[in-house]
Amino acid sequence: MATINQIRANRLNAQKNTGPRTPEAKERVRYNALVHGCRAESVILPGEDRAKFEALLDRLSSAWNPQDEMEKTLVEQIAVNQWKLARLDQAEARVYAPSDASTGEFALAIHRIHLTEARLERCVSATIADLERYRKEQLARREAQGGDRSDVFRDGLIWGNGKGGRYFEVLPQVCGLDGKWRDIPREALADPGNDAPAPDE
Repeated sequence: MATINQIRANRLNAQKNTGPRTPEAKERVRYNALVHGCRAESVILPGEDRAKFEALLDRLSSAWNPQDEMEKTLVEQIAVNQWKLARLDQAEARVYAPSDASTGEFALAIHRIHLTEARLERCVSATIADLERYRKEQLARREAQGGDRSDVFRDGLIWGNGKGGRYFEVLPQVCGLDGKWRDIPREALADPGNDAPAPDE
């Protein structure tokens, strides 16, 4: 046990150490207390590949096709949480690697990883639900304001085939909740295509 004089000396020494002062020194020590990186200040930790994160974000952006800043933020949030889930998989592999950790330490580490994993999976699901709800609200708001028909529907181009029949040369399109424009299938339009018979046939 420390004596009173040792405790006083420790307190005096602690007041002299103010930690890193320069920006470079602060940058070097900012990850010192990092355990699994799920509460990290930056999404990309030292040793991780920024290009892989950007590729993940690009894949999610092309899948969700965000239409405004709010949707972009939600898609980025999904990407960040999925990136952290991948990081947790690597942490779990390190925990299972042979080491001199006691059974209690091993069990505690696995428990913490699984709790964090469950929380991140809930975050991904909640963010997806938020994104879908936001899109539905945007669509309802547009309809309530009497939104322009061209916001959700594009006319096709009708053409004659020389036999008196008509068909869609360019199919009409509708805009889905995900913001993607899709052709209306010919079957739904009862359009036979270029082989349309003459009206009297």
